[in-house]
Amino acid sequence: MFKNYAINLEQENRSVYLIGFLCLLVYVGSLFFPLMDKDAAHHANIALHMLQYNDYLSLVDRDLDYLDKPHLLFWSSALSFKLFGVNTFAHRLPAILYALITLLSTYRLTLRLTDKSTARLAAIMLATAEGFILSINDARMETPLSAGIMLGMWQLISYVDTRKWLNLIFAALGAAIAFSTKGWVGPGIIFVATFFYILFQKKWDVLTNIRTWFFIPLLFLFISPVIYAYYYQYDLHPHKVIRSMTNISGVKFILWEQNFERFGGDNFNKGGRNSSYFFLYHTFLWAFFPWCLFAYMALVYWIKRMLVNREWNTSINFAALTFGLVLFGISFSKFKMPHYIFMLMPLASIFTAVYLRQLLSRETAAKWFLTIHQVFAVLVLIATIALNFYFFKPFSIWVWIGGGILMIGLLNLMWQRAADKGLKLVYVSVGFSLLFNFFANYSFFPNLFKYQGGNELVKVMKEKGIKIPDEKILLLDNNAHTFDFYLGHNHHVADVLKPELLDSSMYYLISSPIANNLVEKGYRIDTIASHVDYNVSTLKLKFLNPKTRESKLDTLMLARILK
Repeated sequence: MFKNYAINLEQENRSVYLIGFLCLLVYVGSLFFPLMDKDAAHHANIALHMLQYNDYLSLVDRDLDYLDKPHLLFWSSALSFKLFGVNTFAHRLPAILYALITLLSTYRLTLRLTDKSTARLAAIMLATAEGFILSINDARMETPLSAGIMLGMWQLISYVDTRKWLNLIFAALGAAIAFSTKGWVGPGIIFVATFFYILFQKKWDVLTNIRTWFFIPLLFLFISPVIYAYYYQYDLHPHKVIRSMTNISGVKFILWEQNFERFGGDNFNKGGRNSSYFFLYHTFLWAFFPWCLFAYMALVYWIKRMLVNREWNTSINFAALTFGLVLFGISFSKFKMPHYIFMLMPLASIFTAVYLRQLLSRETAAKWFLTIHQVFAVLVLIATIALNFYFFKPFSIWVWIGGGILMIGLLNLMWQRAADKGLKLVYVSVGFSLLFNFFANYSFFPNLFKYQGGNELVKVMKEKGIKIPDEKILLLDNNAHTFDFYLGHNHHVADVLKPELLDSSMYYLISSPIANNLVEKGYRIDTIASHVDYNVSTLKLKFLNPKTRESKLDTLMLARILK
């Protein structure tokens, strides 16, 4: 179909396999630096609670019922903890496996719709997109959600074409994975995409096939463990007070209320965090970097073909239209986070890969965009050097060697002459993406997380041989989720607003602002162990700069509080 287009990857087996190996090498780097105190360690601790209390039906966050996201991510982590212990490796390993499912599904769906070169390009673009790599590091909902969406979409569209039972069963399983991760938003994307595919390919007869409608009972069969878990935790306990309400139905929540609450911003910082309509549009620029410009150009191209040229029957139309409509819809949500865009990146890689092969078949376009991406490469190289050789220093000789080889390879790619400028553009873009993220995962993040107090305080305690029974530790700083995770125990939270209830025989996790406040009230802080602390999710230049870093640091400490 596209044999005369640019970027012919069918005969580039060695290069494609090398890219795959380097991507996996970058992903594996995430297994060895600590989790972030925000969602990653928070989610890990909910899974840890399952293990700690042998209760795999209840979602509990710091002694409180967690009525938000469904169970699949937590079950995945809990199973991994059982197999590999409670550690970073065990929590992030499922994220890598889900990411590989997403890549495989994206590749196979694109291959069904186009050809091998385009399918390989789509997978490469997704595998090297910045947001995709960061989603593995974050190890939260986006990796299983994307895996479920793309597995379900690939199999359901395959079923529309083949009418095979196996495709239908795996389509329902994919939709169930997406639902069990984040509610109906995942299955909704699958249904919208498949509807457009049926519409454009005029395959309405699939809806008259009785076998098709077995999808619904199969889906509910696969999601029944999640529904039962919500029933067990909430419907059987109507006396529970959740958000100042009783008689909460968990079944109703997960089947109806959950996604609507987020869309309306209810119970999630009412008024909306990041509620600007254009927030996700500009977030996509860095999330799909270095392919973001091509993606927006491709989106305009495909929509113009449909709406202006009336070319509706192209097999890729459904991907562009689904991406555009879903992005348009969720942009009206009053509660948006940057990672909301990640679930749409596989679709973007599909319709962008086809467009890019067409665009770069024109020599002038290939020349100009190659120049632009060479400029990107220089900027990324400068940023990589600044982050890893000025702000922080590589602490392993292997990082120097591996990073040096990648740098030499990138520079060689940038300046060597190539007959196929489109292919060179792909290799240069892949090169600077992998170079940046190799240093990020093997140098920058390991250095950065030395300033996250929770995990480092646990390390200090172990180095000093400080052993305190878990029941003797209470939390006054309840944001340091990594402290609980790396000690392997969810500790109870004390009320900082009621210092009169503090027990001098207990040990408290406190931050320097809380400690200063208690000292002002006449309390004495007997520090047992301490470490500098910084919120690593909000990087500021004054923190990154070694000369001004100390001024931005707090202290996290384990201490007794005496009157």
